[in-house]
Amino acid sequence: MSDQDIPTVDVDTSSHQNEDIVVPKTEVTDTPLPTGAAEEEDPKPLRLRKPITYEELSDDEVEPWMDDEKLKKAEDIDTDDLLSDDSSNKKFTRGKNGANGRSASNRQRKKKHHFDDTDGNSDDAFEGGKRKTASKRKPAVKKPNGKGKALEPMINIADLIKATSKPRKPAEYEPDRVAELASKYPDTYWEFHADTGHYMVDAINAAEPLEALPNNISDQAPITGMTLSKDGSMLAGLSNIGAIKIWDIENDFKLLRKLRDADEPHIDEFYCGKFISENQGLIAAGGKLKDRHRWSAEDDDNHILPCPIKIFDILTGKVIARLDGHSEEILCIKEVMFDGECYLISTSQDGYIFRWHLSNDWSTLLDTKKMDDGITCMAFTVSFVPNTGNKYFLAACDEHIRLYDFESCQMMQTFEDLYSSYCDCGKFIKWLDEDRYLEETKAEGSSEEESKQYAWFVTRGAEMCDMGDGISSTPNTCTLHKLVYPEKKGGKFELLEVKKYKHEDYHSNSWLVKVASNGRYLLAPTIYGQIFVFNLLSGQVTAILKDHEDLEVRDVLFHPYRPLVFSSGDDGYIKAYTYSETSLHLQLEQDLKVGNSVDQSGDEMMADAPVKVESRRSARKSRTPGEGDDAEVDVEG
Repeated sequence: MSDQDIPTVDVDTSSHQNEDIVVPKTEVTDTPLPTGAAEEEDPKPLRLRKPITYEELSDDEVEPWMDDEKLKKAEDIDTDDLLSDDSSNKKFTRGKNGANGRSASNRQRKKKHHFDDTDGNSDDAFEGGKRKTASKRKPAVKKPNGKGKALEPMINIADLIKATSKPRKPAEYEPDRVAELASKYPDTYWEFHADTGHYMVDAINAAEPLEALPNNISDQAPITGMTLSKDGSMLAGLSNIGAIKIWDIENDFKLLRKLRDADEPHIDEFYCGKFISENQGLIAAGGKLKDRHRWSAEDDDNHILPCPIKIFDILTGKVIARLDGHSEEILCIKEVMFDGECYLISTSQDGYIFRWHLSNDWSTLLDTKKMDDGITCMAFTVSFVPNTGNKYFLAACDEHIRLYDFESCQMMQTFEDLYSSYCDCGKFIKWLDEDRYLEETKAEGSSEEESKQYAWFVTRGAEMCDMGDGISSTPNTCTLHKLVYPEKKGGKFELLEVKKYKHEDYHSNSWLVKVASNGRYLLAPTIYGQIFVFNLLSGQVTAILKDHEDLEVRDVLFHPYRPLVFSSGDDGYIKAYTYSETSLHLQLEQDLKVGNSVDQSGDEMMADAPVKVESRRSARKSRTPGEGDDAEVDVEG
């Protein structure tokens, strides 16, 4: 399929964030929308300057904050004869240029500038056979308290028009609307966890260790993200050579498909993706798109182009739609059903969060809107607030967590400075041992209120690397929070810190790193190929998985109803873990009442199950949660 066959929608990211772009279904074409707005007459005309977009930078027209030295470094080099597909097949680098080899500068954002929080550079990141890590360069934002300095913005006609228009009413908590949505569209997020009847991985400790299966699940480049199909039968890995590999979990991880956009003239890198549509026949992927013929001395990489979301048909392997709007790397994509309608939500290093309204075929764009923000430099992950009908979500942005109204596309609150460098992952969990925690806090005389509605939220982030080699004087941590809901209209949410998870050997100062939980344990990857397993209640490290090379582990997943845990990393491998005493073949034949290949009755399969597995089930059901977690852990993995 050629580019002409793919419906595209371009969104002007240089205009004001409140600007909504609505594209009727019948008008979605491959012709980009006009940017900006028409110039109006003014009795006192201002000297207007067209905003400089990324593609327009040249030797004699540069951003005002560039001095001569920076300009010299940013001069373009003609590399038509030098660049090839190999230029995209390099490991993620860290340090001054970030995990993907380029700075976090936002060329099209206003009222922001950036600074380096480390002097490290990933080019000399090998020492003694191990690759060292430094933190990502982060941009500063303009804050009311005066932290960070704002640059004088260039005058933009669209901004002037918006400035004279009537401001939008700020979003506020709406309990009646929340109750309506929650009743009509109840959450399904907590269907699978460690205490369900399905044979999910529930305990990870010395008594019940996990071991990596010998399957070869790999690609030729870092695998930054993974996603599972809803029925749990397919696993997709997304790599930074622009490839998506899909493996059959039910058939010994046989490779089913390798997807690439054969019609893309430039260089794709995929960082995230999601199976979408009712039959899971489509997959939406995003990441970075680089100019094959232009080199950036500043980024030490190919010039970045506007980064689209590409929707692939898994059966044909073709791209059937593109969603254009982000100007920099796409870092998260999620499928959302809201008020009976189909949506995707995406975050980006450009600082924007987009809401894409799709038709029921999940490939036709109806309209798109940006979250009304204006201050975020980098938006990482999103997680929807439980029992609100997907009306509200929390996003990991910069070093903060921000609360947004998905319906009105407005930012509502910011919970500031969770980490000193940035917070790149946050997700809601069902904490299975919360009753034990509440009992303990009562015994300690805590006056914590229990009458208000609340939810548990886990974050991870990076600290300022003030000791070099990716090491910070502030220990790396993951944090469990309690989000307390308002009780009346217009009330504010509260985000309370409950517990921090840390270890002297837990080092995770990198970006695009995700955590996972089954409700009882937290999986936290490191920059040295390890996965630390924390007990959510005690905070104790109960296991350390070490099967990747000494490079970042980027993503971790629990299979929802099989005894499998997956991890992917910069070494180009996906590791599949299961309990050491049971073979994968036996696990795939148990009472899996979810999935197309499973006998829906489940009873006959249980009757024929090996006695060994049945006795294991009985033992695990009878044991106390956390039993066996006290054994000493080998830090070397």
